[in-house]
This record gives sequence, structure tokens and C-alpha cells, in this order.
Amino acid sequence: MRKKILLLAAMVVASSTTIDAQRKFPFFWKKKKAKTEQTTPAKKESEYDKLFKKKHETAKGLITLHLLDGKVYFELPVDLINKDMLIGSTVTSISDNGNAVVGSKPTDLLHVMFTRNKTHVQLRQVNTDYITGSTQIDEALRKSTLGAIISNQKIQAYNNDSTAIVFDMTGVFLSDNKKMSPFDRNSIYGMYNRTENYQSDCSYISQIKAFKDNVSIKSCLSYTFSVSNSQGASLIKDRPFTAEMTRSIMLLKEKPYRPRMADYRIGVFFTGREQLGEGAKTTAPVYYANRWDIQPSDTAAYLRGEKVKPTKQIVFYIDNTFPEKWKPYLREGVTQWNELFEQIGFKDVVAAKDFPTDDPEFDPDNIKYSCVRYAPSSIENAMGPSWVDPRSGEILNASVYLYHNVIKLISNWLFVQTAQADKDVRTVNIPDEMVGDALRYVLSHEIGHCLGFMHNMGASSTFPVDSLRSPEFTQKYGTTPSIMDYARFNYVAQPGDKERGVKLTPPRFGEYDKYLIKWTYTPVFNVNSAEEEAIITGKWISDAIKENPVYRYGKQQVYGVVDPRSQTEDIGDNSMKATRYGIKNLKYIMNNLESWISEGDDTYEYREDLFIGIVEQLAMYVTHVAGNVGGYFVNEVKEGDTMPRFAQIPKAQQKEALNYLFEIYNDLDWLDNKNLLTKFPVSGSPKQTIQNFMLRYILPVPFQVSQYEGLEKDSFTAAEAFNMIYNFVWKPTISGRTLTESQMNLQKQYIYMMMQTAGFTIKGAGKALTGEKPLDINHRQFGYTCCQGHAIKEDVIHNPVAGFEWRPLNRFSMTAKVTQADVYAYIAKAKQLMKQKAASASGKTKAHYELLLKMLDINLK
Repeated sequence: MRKKILLLAAMVVASSTTIDAQRKFPFFWKKKKAKTEQTTPAKKESEYDKLFKKKHETAKGLITLHLLDGKVYFELPVDLINKDMLIGSTVTSISDNGNAVVGSKPTDLLHVMFTRNKTHVQLRQVNTDYITGSTQIDEALRKSTLGAIISNQKIQAYNNDSTAIVFDMTGVFLSDNKKMSPFDRNSIYGMYNRTENYQSDCSYISQIKAFKDNVSIKSCLSYTFSVSNSQGASLIKDRPFTAEMTRSIMLLKEKPYRPRMADYRIGVFFTGREQLGEGAKTTAPVYYANRWDIQPSDTAAYLRGEKVKPTKQIVFYIDNTFPEKWKPYLREGVTQWNELFEQIGFKDVVAAKDFPTDDPEFDPDNIKYSCVRYAPSSIENAMGPSWVDPRSGEILNASVYLYHNVIKLISNWLFVQTAQADKDVRTVNIPDEMVGDALRYVLSHEIGHCLGFMHNMGASSTFPVDSLRSPEFTQKYGTTPSIMDYARFNYVAQPGDKERGVKLTPPRFGEYDKYLIKWTYTPVFNVNSAEEEAIITGKWISDAIKENPVYRYGKQQVYGVVDPRSQTEDIGDNSMKATRYGIKNLKYIMNNLESWISEGDDTYEYREDLFIGIVEQLAMYVTHVAGNVGGYFVNEVKEGDTMPRFAQIPKAQQKEALNYLFEIYNDLDWLDNKNLLTKFPVSGSPKQTIQNFMLRYILPVPFQVSQYEGLEKDSFTAAEAFNMIYNFVWKPTISGRTLTESQMNLQKQYIYMMMQTAGFTIKGAGKALTGEKPLDINHRQFGYTCCQGHAIKEDVIHNPVAGFEWRPLNRFSMTAKVTQADVYAYIAKAKQLMKQKAASASGKTKAHYELLLKMLDINLK
């Protein structure tokens, strides 16, 4: 026992000695430390830390962005894999606004999602073309609609807690990606043949931003571009071009809102998809109305009939670069739509705010913000496009672009259409309050587009022409039942009408506009699906069009006029009657132009613009009249509606229109106003220009008429049209008169057109029109008018029996029924007539007949 105690004491002493030695002698301390380092190895540097060791810029938000050595890296949370997102591209700044304007979005939004495998992350474009309610079809549909890969990037690292993947996305935002191009097809140069060549060495990433619900990357992209005309002549060759583009990525809702089914009987933009189902109707197009998700903030109060605010307001930010004097009119053009929302129980739905100067998150180029942008460009136009969730049609962003020269366009409209009745516009500087109110009208129309509304070109045709001269009627209704029509100012009004109280401007809103808001934004409760809701909203339309013709929707006709009621820039229910008033007024304005506009126009530049405006207005009137020949009435209907789907234009109306075209053609001497033309730069004859333009509408009439002849009894026939035109063209020859230059040109064009139609090659014909090629009977010229960008919705691929296409759908062939033999008969008739009259003719008339006869002999062999 004693030995054990001594041994224990010795161990304690030894231990104490060792501790003291460690404290007193460095040798022991160092040795112990070295032993500790060997047992606890240093922490290994992660791939993430290695990647971002160098100084770089970081932006944290929905996705964390890193800008390192000119490259942009995404740090994508893994819980965002397979989530629906949108990418939008906006022009932030630009070296040449002929290719695009600041604030515009030249390309459509990209619906994308990120996917991954073991080594790479893919950016895929989501295919939303098809939907199905069948679980049996779902799997096959997934395999058939695999998202196309836009980018496939190697995984560089995971963040240190493995909640996010890091990969290089530079190639997506710093390349010539056509899906995010800065070149706008609706720009000045976009109207020509344009080629671009990307310059990678002059391009770079300029900025990154990240927020809780979106991120944005700014890229400075450089190109050279060339422009040529339709004949191939070079206009611009390898000009340098740089655009700074903001690309925003926005996360979509996990579950789309319940859409409202579109109805082709009302003018609301739509998103189309294909429904795959079972049974007899295995596939069918489905259309969702494009609209904002406007829901009452207090449903109970709303149902009690109280006006409530929406859960989310629509805010339009007004560009700070607009002149201050126009801003009150711009704000009003936005917020006036609240007047109609109040009629369906909502208040303060739409707001207008200036660009904030104290909000670091605000970026007008971010697709999160809807803006009214100022575009310093010579284009006389305004546009109001919107961008939607492709899964449901919910509008997510909408912006308006007001081009600088829209003020010039407005001033020209005011003078050319109302100067006969309004002394206040007979000046170089039209009063600001008049121009401002017209600007408010233009913007309110564009905001209508932003709310989802299409043009209703048939609206103004429901007003009798005579009512447009009624003080009581025009004060109440203006010029049209809808500001979504192209019905501008009251060109029917006569001198003295303003003093009588006739209103010369469009309404603030029309009855159809109220109906649009009601149908599109009135909530429907106690239904379980969009299909159930569609039964209710469809009945709204059926009831409305039975009640009043102002609710009929006349769709915009892009590729030629079929229904004369749905034309652009017209007013009234009778094109011929309205045009007679209009031309009478143009003559009055032309005769007084010199005396009305003198002060402030020493260079005659303003008077020249107005003169051109008068000529263009006359050309527009010609198209209105021509639209009444060779077509039919089209109504958008469903089962139970009382209107017929198609109806014949009465023969008397078509003959009246054609005869009036002849009358206009022969009464154009007033256009060659020598007093004015001698003070303008050297130009040709406006009279000849309009006559040549008119021939494009007169000579093809028989072929157009033949397409629709026989729809009903007593149709206007091609034979009748041929005879009317023949008598018009050859009447002075039949009468044995000496021909004027206009009459000789008319006969020459007639022969050329008929020869081409009969299949003969015309040798040695020269040019058919002064400075132009021989007439193409299928060609019709259309002007570029305000918000023309809404004219064509090219992605519409589904055609139901009526409605969602731009032109009435022809299920069967409706080509011209005129034969070559029919045409040749009139050629032979004209040839025989010229032979008879050439012998007794003299001078230029004789030479004209002999030339045409020689040409016919050569080409009829």
C-alpha cells in the first residue's frame, strides 16, 4: 500500500515538473505547439472563394450577380431551378435612334426557366403553346414541348452552404442574340432592308443590379449596320452603331391567375394556346384576354356597391425629359381611365407619377416599371405595347412611346381636318391648350392599348354623317363611340359650324369604351373556372350587341379593306357623303392657305408641310370611298346573335362609290395650285400623283368585285364593273375629243393593266407611271399612321370560323373569277375603238393612239 502511495506521489511531481518546464523553457512549448498543428489541419479554400478572391462587384437579390473581369456570373438559388421567369430587353441609350428609340423593347419577352444536370446549368425557352386537362396526355406533352436550350453553362462552383449554383452567363448578355436584339423592326431603318454585324471587341457588360423580385444586366453592344431600299440600292454602308441594353429577369407567379377567356366579338388583345383534349374535339384553340389582374381590396365592400381600390394599382411613370408644359396633359391622358373604372366599382386603379429621383431601385428600363417615354425621333407616331404572362394573358408591363414629331402630326391633323371651321388653328403656332388636349387624346388611346384594348375601326361608322354637324349630338358624343378607333377630328364640319356649337374633337370616352372596361375588368365571383366565367362574359356581349350597334366590334383590316365600315381615319356611316364634305373643306383650306399662314413662316416650310398634309388627307378620302367597292359586310357573331355573319354591300352603294371615284379623278385641278407650288422646292404635279394613286384603286375593281359576286341575289358583278370602267376610260375617245395628258395616262395604264392580267408580256412599254413601275393590280398603298405598330399580330396562327384572324376567314376559294378571255375581250374592244378614232384625231392624241396600237400589235402576236 505504501509503495502505491509513493508511486502516485512521484507521478504528480513528474507531472508538475513537466508543466513547469513547458512554462519556463521554450523548447517544450514549441514542441507541444507543433504537435497541435499536426492534429488540426488548415481549412481548405472552396471553389467559390477561389472564384471570387479577386476584387469584383456583387449585387444581391432574387439572383446574386457578380461582375468579375468583364464577365457576369449568376449565383442562382437552387430553389429557382425549374421556375418560370421572363427576360425583357429595353434600350437604355443608343447612338442612332433610326434603329430603335430609348425606352423601347425591340423584341418580345422571353419565357424561360433554368434547369441543371450534374455539370451544367441550362437556360431554356419555355414552350407554352399547348395546354391539357388530361393527366394521360400530360406526360406525352412534356416530352413534345421540351424547352429549347438558349444557353448551356458549366457549373463553376456552389456557394459555401450549397444553396446556390454559380455559372458564367456572359455569353447570353454579351453576344448577337437575336432574341434580345437592339434593332427594332418598327424603327425608321426597320422599314428598309437592314443587315447587322456584331462587334464583340467593342462590346462589354456595363452594370449589374439585383432586387428581391428581379435582376438586370446592362450590356453595351456594338455593331456595324447597312441599309438598302427595296430595289437593292445602298442607303447606309457599314455605319458604326452602339446600344446600351438593359436585360431584366423577372420571376413569375408560382401559379398564374385565373384568366378570362377572350371573345372575338370584342376588341381585347389575346394570348392564344392550343387545348389538347379527348373525345371528338381533340384539339381546339384557346384564347385568353390580355388584362391586368385587378381585384377589389375589400370584396365585401365591393359587393355592397361601394367603390374600392384594387389590390394592386397600375402605375405609369412619366418621363422627366418631356417638356413641362405637356406633363399635365400626359398625366390626365393616363388617369382619365379612372372615370370608367369607377363605373364598375373601382377607384384609383391607374396612377401617373413622375420618374422618381430619390428611389435607388427605380429604373425605367426594368420591366418591373410601366412608363410613358419620350422618344426624340422624327417619327410622327405613338405606340402603347404591353407584355403579358404567356401562361394566362395577365399584363405585367406596359409602356407608351411618344415620338417627338407626334406634336407635328397633331398640329397637321388639327389644321387639315378642322381649319375650315376653326379659326384658332389657322396659325403657325396653334394654342398650347388645343395641342395639349389633342396630345391627351393620343396618350389616352395608347393607355387603352396598355390596358389590353385593340382598335375598333368600325366604331365611327355607327354615327350618321349628318349628326356630325349637330351641336347637340357632337357635344354629347364627339366624333366616334370609341377613342380606340382611328377617328380623329371632325372633317365633316363646315365653316360656321363651330360657332353653332358643333364639337370638332373626339370624345373623352365613348359608349364602346365604357363597355370595354366593363367586360374586361368587372370581377365575376362564384365561378370555379375560366370556362364557367366565359358563359357569363359571353352573354354580356350577346346582350350588348342586340341592344345597340355601337357595341359592334369592327376589327382592323391590315391587308386590304373588305368591310367598308371598318376603315381607318374615317368618320360617319357613309364614306361618300363624308368625303364630299371633306373634299369641299380641303378645297376651301387650299384656297386660303396662303392668307391664313404667313406670319412666322418666312421659309414656307410650315405651309409646305400643310400642303402635303392636304394631299395626303385627300388620298385617305380616296381609300375610304374605294373601300365600298368589291367587299362585303362582316359581323363577329356566335350562335344566338341576330346579326348575319356576312352580308352583301348593296349594288347601289358599290356603283355610287365607283362613280364617285371617277368624279374625284376628273376634278383635281385645284391641287396644282401654282401660287403655292412656285414657292415650294421643285416638285412634280400633286394632281398627277393623286391620279396615279387612284388608278391603283379603280382599275383592279372588277377583279375584287368578282370574288364576292353571288353572295346574295342582285350582286354587283365584275361585268358591270368592267363596263363602268371601260366607259370612264374611253368616254373622251368615244366622243371624239382631244385628250388631255391625264386622259392619255389613264388609257395607257388601262391597256398595260389589262395586258398583264391577260398574261401578255409587255415589250418596250417603259414605265407605266411617271417614275414608277407598271401597276400591280394586287398592290395597295397604305400610310404609316399613329400607333401602326398594333396593326399586325403576326403570331396569330389559329383561325376559328370567325374572329381571331385579322381578315375574315375564307374557308373556300374566293379568288377572282374573271378569265383571261374576259379581259382580252375589253382589250380587243379598246383596240378597235382606237383604230376607228386614230384616223380623225390629230397631234398628241393621234400619236397616243398610234403608240398604243403599235404596242398592242407587237405584244398580241
